[in-house]
Amino acid sequence: MEAEDFYRVISEFDFICDDIDEIKDSINLTKTEGQKISQAIVSIEKAKKILTDLFPNIKSLDEGVREDLEEEFADMC
Repeated sequence: MEAEDFYRVISEFDFICDDIDEIKDSINLTKTEGQKISQAIVSIEKAKKILTDLFPNIKSLDEGVREDLEEEFADMC
């Protein structure tokens, strides 16, 4: 696998959160619905954090790919 494959996965998290925000802003939600959407966004952000920590440390990846991922994800933490 190439580092770009991992970057793509992580960037999808941002697109998903942006799409959820657009939906949230474009419809009328009850307080409970809004809280659930906010919870979902927090969960997505937590998953992104877990993966950005994990990807550079996958032992089966080439050393160069792990270094690229570590460098790329360092500023996301």
